[in-house]
Amino acid sequence: MEYRHSSQSKRTTKEKLRLDNKIVLSTFGLLSRGKGIEYMIKALPYLVKKYPNIFIYNHRWNSSSNKKKEGEEYRNSLIDLVKKLGLQENVKFYNKYLDLDEIIEYLLASDIYICTNLERNQIVSGTLSYAMGCGKAVVSTPNIYAEEVLSHERGILANFQDPKSFAVAIDKLLSDKELKKRIEQNAYAFGRSMIWPNVASSYLHLFNKIVKLREETTEKYPTIKLNHLKKLTDNVGCIQFC
Repeated sequence: MEYRHSSQSKRTTKEKLRLDNKIVLSTFGLLSRGKGIEYMIKALPYLVKKYPNIFIYNHRWNSSSNKKKEGEEYRNSLIDLVKKLGLQENVKFYNKYLDLDEIIEYLLASDIYICTNLERNQIVSGTLSYAMGCGKAVVSTPNIYAEEVLSHERGILANFQDPKSFAVAIDKLLSDKELKKRIEQNAYAFGRSMIWPNVASSYLHLFNKIVKLREETTEKYPTIKLNHLKKLTDNVGCIQFC
């Protein structure tokens, strides 16, 4: 996969999504009160004075047959907050489940990806990984996963429940094009280690290193049984943490 975050690519995608002339901040995922999106919204008043064309997109992702009550109540509270702060022209909730191609389009159109999760002990984030894979500059709360993957100038951390901290981090990226470009390139390069062919290659290298696997020995291994894996898998994916 080539580095897809070029100025031309972003400009073209923005035009397609009618986001041209906007500074696009985006986040996506199912809504719940642990997402902390209200703190990003509260950061906007600090930013719109300097960047009046700044714009937050929040998307739902993954399919589900039911609207969870908590998620809807939380979304409504965020909409009320946007109205209270007079930010209706700067925030958009895309209340629709998006497929992967749509998510990638919106990521490519984004200037900065925002991760506001409030759980310090979070050890994985698919949304953050996708953003890095698309070469996005990321501003995130300092959960365990973000601290690891955004280290070495691959992103910027903002404090939990701290709108001003988010505003400072975003302004730092928008006001320093060289820093933003460097972070994007570092994020993209790191993201290459997460794509499946490279993950498989890493495992193979590890297996070879530990057991000194050779072609003549693979024939001695029993046939792999996938019964348990099949039972854990449906048409959406594999049960997590089982």
